Amino acid sequence: MLLDQKSMTGYCSELVEANLRDIVTELIPMLLMMNILAFFKKSPRRLSALKPICRLTLASFAFCLGISVPALAQTPIRPEVAKSLQAAQDALKAGQLDSALALSQQTLAMPGITAVEKPLIQRTLAVAALQAKNFPLAVSTLENLIQEMPESTPAAQKRPLIESLLNASQQAQDFPKLVDWARIYLKLEGSNPSVRPVLIQTLSVLKRHDEVVQEMKEKMRLDESAKEKTPESELRMLAFSQRQLKDEAGYSDTLKRLLQNYPSKAYWADMIPRLARQANFNPRFDLDLYRLLELTGNIEDAIEYVDMANLALKAGLPAEAMRVVEQGYAKGLLGKGSDAPNHQKLRQQIQLRLTEDEKAMPGLEKSARDANALASLADVYAAQQKWEQSQAHYSKALAMGGLRREAETRLHAGIALFKLGQKEQAHTMWDSVQGDATAVELAQLWKTWRPVN
Repeated sequence: MLLDQKSMTGYCSELVEANLRDIVTELIPMLLMMNILAFFKKSPRRLSALKPICRLTLASFAFCLGISVPALAQTPIRPEVAKSLQAAQDALKAGQLDSALALSQQTLAMPGITAVEKPLIQRTLAVAALQAKNFPLAVSTLENLIQEMPESTPAAQKRPLIESLLNASQQAQDFPKLVDWARIYLKLEGSNPSVRPVLIQTLSVLKRHDEVVQEMKEKMRLDESAKEKTPESELRMLAFSQRQLKDEAGYSDTLKRLLQNYPSKAYWADMIPRLARQANFNPRFDLDLYRLLELTGNIEDAIEYVDMANLALKAGLPAEAMRVVEQGYAKGLLGKGSDAPNHQKLRQQIQLRLTEDEKAMPGLEKSARDANALASLADVYAAQQKWEQSQAHYSKALAMGGLRREAETRLHAGIALFKLGQKEQAHTMWDSVQGDATAVELAQLWKTWRPVN
């Protein structure tokens, strides 16, 4: 018994939709693997971005699994359209990609295509284009599909399609379009966590550094709200854009954030010399910069060991100078080559001063009565790494008041506390440093430091 016209058109709608769902169910793992392999082949450097893009790729095909909205299920498709579209889907399912593309495009070009029929055809064409790696065609098809949706279409129906468009745009290397649609997706409150990082990566590739900075500010705000750390790779992109924009203050802030969350010897090697180049840097703290370089493992050549030793000697701290020189000798950096005689001469000078100071030490301990003398004596104990005596004298000096260089004393008192393992007290002391911009900056860097894994 023949089906009547109404039943036939309803049957065609169900058949086309069911067939497309079957095709896409089989294609998802194949397409996902294809995109991953293609991504690796293009550049190993993209490995860091692989994870978010894979998530985006998987999400991009979700729309096909729920292809029919209630209106489509209730609205008939003409038999001739259904027949042509089914042929395209059969070809797609059989892996006949050229035929699937041609049949989909022929169906789309049929006269009188209705507003109900067109999106089904476009979705089939988009899947065929993606499978055939015809990404420009997939982009244009998906873009038309989204733009032609009624204004009343819920955002929840648009977002999966936009994710598909973002994936296709990335594969087509149509980066400006990816940026535009990623922003539309975010305005629609899309929840895919991969979209904003991909947007930022793309803006970086396009050298749109102002926009990278703005997007990263929002990304960091969202991360802080969620109590999550911003990934190191994203902070590095932000720092790179700030360097390109010659935003030195912004770059320093990002570098500090990297040090706080992802400490490394390289970040410290970048941060510490930058402090010395600041216009308001107080040269009295040159030795303190070297102490940070030593702490972070960034004293690496003979000249640096000699400079630090000379600064310590000039500051009246021969014990620290001797420790530094002996460390340079132990590492095989001093006592070699044409400068070996100079190294030995420096060693002898330091030893002479050290002997003199050891003889004078009892008298200094007895005569230290005012705050400044106590602070100087505390510095000597610190140079000898006698941290308990050092901290006791810093505390007395601060309690007496009237210090000429209170900011410097508080900085060094914090170091002594830190060396004694009293981390919280050290942080409190460093937070109290004020009155000298260089001392404040150094105190916060000491507060930031922690061992690198």
